[in-house]
Amino acid sequence: MNDTTPVGRITTLLEEAGYRSVSAPLVIGGLKFVFPAALVGTEPSPDLILIADTTFELEERLVVKLEGVARALDVARSKRPLTVVVAGPRPTSANLEAMARVCRVLPTGTVLDKDAEDSLRNWLAVLLPLRLPEAQAPIADAVEQFSKLGEGLDQEIADLVVPAKQGSRAVQVQLHKIIDAAVDDIKEDGTT
Repeated sequence: MNDTTPVGRITTLLEEAGYRSVSAPLVIGGLKFVFPAALVGTEPSPDLILIADTTFELEERLVVKLEGVARALDVARSKRPLTVVVAGPRPTSANLEAMARVCRVLPTGTVLDKDAEDSLRNWLAVLLPLRLPEAQAPIADAVEQFSKLGEGLDQEIADLVVPAKQGSRAVQVQLHKIIDAAVDDIKEDGTT
Protein backbone atom coordinates (compact mmCIF):
# COMPACT_ATOMS: atom_id res chain seq x y z
CA MET A 1 0.00 0.00 0.00
CA ASN A 2 1.43 3.32 -1.06
CA ASP A 3 -1.06 5.68 0.57
CA THR A 4 -0.26 6.40 4.21
CA THR A 5 -3.60 7.91 5.26
CA PRO A 6 -6.18 5.57 6.79
CA VAL A 7 -8.77 6.52 4.17
CA GLY A 8 -6.22 6.01 1.38
CA ARG A 9 -5.20 2.60 2.72
CA ILE A 10 -8.81 1.46 2.98
CA THR A 11 -9.64 2.77 -0.50
CA THR A 12 -6.60 1.09 -2.06
CA LEU A 13 -7.37 -2.25 -0.39
CA LEU A 14 -11.00 -2.18 -1.57
CA GLU A 15 -10.02 -1.16 -5.11
CA GLU A 16 -7.56 -4.06 -5.23
CA ALA A 17 -10.48 -6.31 -4.19
CA GLY A 18 -12.50 -5.16 -7.23
CA TYR A 19 -14.53 -2.24 -5.88
CA ARG A 20 -14.78 0.86 -8.08
CA SER A 21 -14.33 4.40 -6.77
CA VAL A 22 -17.21 6.83 -7.18
CA SER A 23 -16.49 10.46 -7.98
CA ALA A 24 -16.96 13.01 -5.20
CA PRO A 25 -19.35 14.34 -4.13
CA LEU A 26 -21.68 11.35 -4.07
CA VAL A 27 -24.98 12.25 -5.77
CA ILE A 28 -28.11 10.23 -4.98
CA GLY A 29 -31.47 11.40 -6.27
CA GLY A 30 -30.11 14.90 -6.88
CA LEU A 31 -28.75 15.23 -3.32
CA LYS A 32 -25.01 15.62 -2.78
CA PHE A 33 -23.16 13.88 0.03
CA VAL A 34 -19.50 14.52 0.82
CA PHE A 35 -17.38 11.65 2.14
CA PRO A 36 -13.61 11.19 1.98
CA ALA A 37 -14.20 8.22 -0.37
CA ALA A 38 -17.04 6.17 -1.82
CA LEU A 39 -16.91 2.90 -3.71
CA VAL A 40 -19.36 0.52 -5.33
CA GLY A 41 -19.13 -3.19 -5.81
CA THR A 42 -20.32 -5.35 -8.65
CA GLU A 43 -22.39 -8.52 -8.54
CA PRO A 44 -22.59 -10.54 -6.38
CA SER A 45 -21.68 -7.75 -3.88
CA PRO A 46 -23.17 -4.50 -5.21
CA ASP A 47 -22.55 -2.63 -1.92
CA LEU A 48 -22.26 1.13 -1.74
CA ILE A 49 -19.31 1.62 0.58
CA LEU A 50 -18.73 4.99 2.19
CA ILE A 51 -15.49 5.71 4.00
CA ALA A 52 -15.68 8.18 6.85
CA ASP A 53 -12.90 9.57 9.04
CA THR A 54 -13.88 10.51 12.59
CA THR A 55 -10.57 12.33 13.01
CA PHE A 56 -11.90 15.15 10.85
CA GLU A 57 -15.67 14.84 11.29
CA LEU A 58 -17.89 14.88 14.34
CA GLU A 59 -19.61 11.59 15.03
CA GLU A 60 -23.01 13.22 15.33
CA ARG A 61 -22.58 14.88 11.92
CA LEU A 62 -21.60 11.51 10.43
CA VAL A 63 -24.74 9.89 11.84
CA VAL A 64 -26.93 12.58 10.24
CA LYS A 65 -25.16 12.20 6.86
CA LEU A 66 -25.56 8.41 6.92
CA GLU A 67 -29.24 8.72 7.76
CA GLY A 68 -29.57 11.11 4.80
CA VAL A 69 -27.79 8.71 2.43
CA ALA A 70 -29.93 5.79 3.60
CA ARG A 71 -33.11 7.82 3.10
CA ALA A 72 -31.99 8.98 -0.35
CA LEU A 73 -31.27 5.36 -1.34
CA ASP A 74 -34.72 4.34 -0.12
CA VAL A 75 -36.42 7.13 -2.09
CA ALA A 76 -34.39 6.17 -5.20
CA ARG A 77 -35.45 2.53 -4.61
CA SER A 78 -31.84 1.42 -4.68
CA LYS A 79 -31.11 -2.24 -4.04
CA ARG A 80 -27.51 -1.54 -3.00
CA PRO A 81 -26.66 -2.44 0.59
CA LEU A 82 -25.05 0.49 2.39
CA THR A 83 -21.81 0.01 4.31
CA VAL A 84 -19.74 2.62 6.11
CA VAL A 85 -16.11 2.00 6.97
CA VAL A 86 -15.12 4.24 9.86
CA ALA A 87 -11.46 5.26 10.00
CA GLY A 88 -10.08 7.21 12.92
CA PRO A 89 -11.18 7.12 16.55
CA ARG A 90 -13.97 4.66 17.28
CA PRO A 91 -17.35 6.38 17.65
CA THR A 92 -19.27 6.06 20.90
CA SER A 93 -21.51 3.04 21.26
CA ALA A 94 -24.61 5.26 21.01
CA ASN A 95 -23.43 6.69 17.67
CA LEU A 96 -22.39 3.26 16.40
CA GLU A 97 -25.84 1.98 17.25
CA ALA A 98 -27.48 4.92 15.46
CA MET A 99 -25.34 4.24 12.35
CA ALA A 100 -26.10 0.51 12.50
CA ARG A 101 -29.83 1.25 12.25
CA VAL A 102 -29.37 2.46 8.66
CA CYS A 103 -26.28 0.62 7.39
CA ARG A 104 -23.58 -1.93 8.10
CA VAL A 105 -20.80 -0.29 10.13
CA LEU A 106 -17.18 -1.46 10.00
CA PRO A 107 -14.94 0.49 12.40
CA THR A 108 -11.29 -0.08 11.55
CA GLY A 109 -9.57 1.02 14.72
CA THR A 110 -5.99 2.23 14.89
CA VAL A 111 -3.77 1.05 12.07
CA LEU A 112 -0.14 0.43 12.95
CA ASP A 113 2.48 0.75 10.19
CA LYS A 114 4.09 -2.65 10.77
CA ASP A 115 0.90 -4.66 10.20
CA ALA A 116 -1.40 -2.13 8.53
CA GLU A 117 -2.50 -4.32 5.62
CA ASP A 118 -3.15 -7.40 7.77
CA SER A 119 -5.14 -5.34 10.28
CA LEU A 120 -7.23 -3.76 7.54
CA ARG A 121 -7.82 -7.13 5.89
CA ASN A 122 -9.13 -8.48 9.21
CA TRP A 123 -11.40 -5.50 9.84
CA LEU A 124 -12.74 -5.46 6.28
CA ALA A 125 -12.85 -9.24 5.76
CA VAL A 126 -16.61 -9.22 5.13
CA LEU A 127 -16.04 -7.02 2.05
CA LEU A 128 -13.01 -8.87 0.66
CA PRO A 129 -12.86 -12.04 -1.40
CA LEU A 130 -11.96 -15.16 0.51
CA ARG A 131 -8.27 -16.00 0.23
CA LEU A 132 -7.63 -19.71 0.61
CA PRO A 133 -4.20 -20.90 1.67
CA GLU A 134 -2.10 -22.74 -0.88
CA ALA A 135 -2.01 -26.49 -0.45
CA GLN A 136 1.28 -27.60 1.07
CA ALA A 137 1.18 -31.15 -0.25
CA PRO A 138 -0.61 -32.84 -3.11
CA ILE A 139 -4.00 -34.20 -2.13
CA ALA A 140 -3.66 -37.90 -1.50
CA ASP A 141 -5.90 -40.44 -3.18
CA ALA A 142 -7.72 -42.06 -0.26
CA VAL A 143 -8.41 -45.28 -2.14
CA GLU A 144 -4.73 -45.56 -3.05
CA GLN A 145 -3.76 -45.00 0.59
CA PHE A 146 -6.11 -47.81 1.70
CA SER A 147 -4.71 -50.11 -1.00
CA LYS A 148 -1.20 -49.60 0.38
CA LEU A 149 -2.28 -50.73 3.84
CA GLY A 150 -2.90 -54.22 2.45
CA GLU A 151 -2.84 -56.80 5.25
CA GLY A 152 -3.48 -54.19 7.94
CA LEU A 153 -7.13 -53.98 6.91
CA ASP A 154 -10.03 -56.20 7.91
CA GLN A 155 -11.01 -58.49 5.03
CA GLU A 156 -14.40 -56.79 4.62
CA ILE A 157 -12.79 -53.38 4.27
CA ALA A 158 -10.13 -54.74 1.92
CA ASP A 159 -12.93 -56.22 -0.21
CA LEU A 160 -14.42 -52.71 -0.56
CA VAL A 161 -11.18 -51.02 -1.63
CA VAL A 162 -10.97 -52.65 -5.06
CA PRO A 163 -14.53 -51.73 -6.19
CA ALA A 164 -14.04 -48.20 -4.77
CA LYS A 165 -11.92 -47.42 -7.82
CA GLN A 166 -14.97 -48.25 -9.97
CA GLY A 167 -17.33 -45.90 -8.15
CA SER A 168 -20.00 -45.84 -5.47
CA ARG A 169 -22.32 -48.28 -7.22
CA ALA A 170 -19.62 -50.96 -7.29
CA VAL A 171 -18.94 -50.42 -3.57
CA GLN A 172 -22.66 -50.70 -2.86
CA VAL A 173 -22.90 -54.03 -4.72
CA GLN A 174 -19.84 -55.39 -2.87
CA LEU A 175 -21.23 -54.22 0.48
CA HIS A 176 -24.48 -56.07 -0.18
CA LYS A 177 -22.47 -59.22 -0.96
CA ILE A 178 -20.59 -58.88 2.36
CA ILE A 179 -23.85 -58.41 4.28
CA ASP A 180 -25.49 -61.37 2.51
CA ALA A 181 -22.48 -63.58 3.32
CA ALA A 182 -22.64 -62.54 6.98
CA VAL A 183 -26.36 -63.36 7.14
CA ASP A 184 -25.74 -66.76 5.46
CA ASP A 185 -23.03 -67.52 8.05
CA ILE A 186 -25.44 -66.76 10.86
CA LYS A 187 -28.11 -69.04 9.33
CA GLU A 188 -25.58 -71.89 8.91
CA ASP A 189 -24.50 -71.60 12.54
CA GLY A 190 -28.11 -72.02 13.55
CA THR A 191 -28.17 -68.78 15.52
CA THR A 192 -30.85 -66.29 14.72
